[in-house]
Amino acid sequence: MKKIIIACYLLLLSVTVSAQKVDVKKLESTLQKAISSAYLPSVRMWGYDTAARQQMSAQFSGVVVSAGGYILTAAHVTIPGKTYKVMFADGREAIAMALGKIELATDRAIPDVALMQIITPGKWPYAPMATSSAIKVNEPCLSIAYPETLNQPKPTIRFGRITVVKNDRGFIQSTCKMEPGDSGGPLFDYLGRVIGIHSAINTDEDTNYEIPVDLYHKYWQALQKQQIYTTMPADSQAIAKDEIKDILTIPGLANMQVTATDLTKKLKLEQYLVNIISVVDTPDTRIYGTLVNVNNGVYIISKSSMVGDKPVAMLNGKAIPVKVIARDRQNDVVLLQINGTTPKGLKLPTTDANPPAIGRILVTPLQNKQGMVSISGSTDITLPRFWSLGYLGAAVGYNGATPELTFVQPNSPAAKSDLQVEDQVLMINNTEIKKNEDFGPVMQQYWPGDTLNFKILRKGQQYNKTVVLGKKQPGMAKHPAEMFKGGKSGRRDGFSQVFTHDAALLPEQCGSPVFDAQGNFAGINIARFSRTTTLALPVKIIQDFLARAIPVK
Repeated sequence: MKKIIIACYLLLLSVTVSAQKVDVKKLESTLQKAISSAYLPSVRMWGYDTAARQQMSAQFSGVVVSAGGYILTAAHVTIPGKTYKVMFADGREAIAMALGKIELATDRAIPDVALMQIITPGKWPYAPMATSSAIKVNEPCLSIAYPETLNQPKPTIRFGRITVVKNDRGFIQSTCKMEPGDSGGPLFDYLGRVIGIHSAINTDEDTNYEIPVDLYHKYWQALQKQQIYTTMPADSQAIAKDEIKDILTIPGLANMQVTATDLTKKLKLEQYLVNIISVVDTPDTRIYGTLVNVNNGVYIISKSSMVGDKPVAMLNGKAIPVKVIARDRQNDVVLLQINGTTPKGLKLPTTDANPPAIGRILVTPLQNKQGMVSISGSTDITLPRFWSLGYLGAAVGYNGATPELTFVQPNSPAAKSDLQVEDQVLMINNTEIKKNEDFGPVMQQYWPGDTLNFKILRKGQQYNKTVVLGKKQPGMAKHPAEMFKGGKSGRRDGFSQVFTHDAALLPEQCGSPVFDAQGNFAGINIARFSRTTTLALPVKIIQDFLARAIPVK
């Protein structure tokens, strides 16, 4: 397989843009060193009742910045004097006390500064702080935080650049994507020093607001008190100078942005990409596919839930019918056979390949000789089924003596099939429902589109009701994190193993291949999960699927 050499360019904020090659191996090495030192100090937290041992708030993020266990976070997620559970990525846990925070009476969203301290005895990893006043537009930056939608015990990595050093509200702006759960998490420079704290977002994915770390330096002493400041306190810097690091510039890495368009064009990565049209949600549902070479035959792998029974592939400008020969519902992949054409396909590794390590630069080719660069954010993620569960629209209560329906949603599949409140569920698809607790586990086996036969008892008489399960419908998008371009994939969970990266793919751009910076096939994009996250199936999952689907010659 051809090795990929990424062309990176120096982008200056001026009328004339000057291009210059950057050593990507050096960039990756620098970023991975930064991540190795910044990863463990980046913590997941929530409000915690230490007596009842009970979670008392939604999760948020923070970063430990001193040997004394001080944590920088955002004011909008803390209450001075309250206790919080602190969770490290290596499994360690501690209790922290919320100290001071600053949220102005005239505008509580600014400056959003808060400090906490771990009160559990121990030695905790911590990250150095830089001076945010020294950062420059277009410098690379890293986010290491815990998005709530993923609900994982380890953080994800996101890569971006500084777009505004200080906006009219006093925030840094960066392209490191955020969403709920990331609030209070750290923004690092490319050497792993804290330069900001996550505060808020806009609907545009590249507009993310960061609290400058210099505000924590400036009001350090005041923030030691368990107090809410509604006006700016007096300057009170008392943090040790050796805990504040100056920004150091590595020649060739500052003021850069990795691009993939020229890469895709020069190395012809688009040849492994195909556009598929079929009938799923609409008569012309579109999705990408990846051309693979197996046993000297060329096939297409794509996202199964977006490919109907009679798909057509667009190859060399022509519409060519392709045949569905295998589907894997668990991993949402489909294998298609091509007839009458011999395009070039990717040759998969002959040995098991590991998912790309966190902090690796990735490239996704797109059509029209375009491409998208991202960074691998986490590996070996398991996502339980929630949105991919079949939607019934009815529930069994847990307090009754028999498994009776206590709720039926109007216009739901259950309602349309004449299931009613107080119907006792006797059997679902030949599985007996003996007690209330049986109902949930049985229903969790099924997917949208599955047909279920319910045997019910209604007023002493038995009935059979046939129900076709629907898809769970999200609520109205009100938070900016739910309003990004293209939105989320319909099928986006229920995977046994995926890795994450931060490419802003559209749902119809899934099914595409993703490569690492050395040109190695890393996997297939399988879902746009959230504002911050695209999911990809690693090569090992693809290998196993192909081994089951295609007999070895």
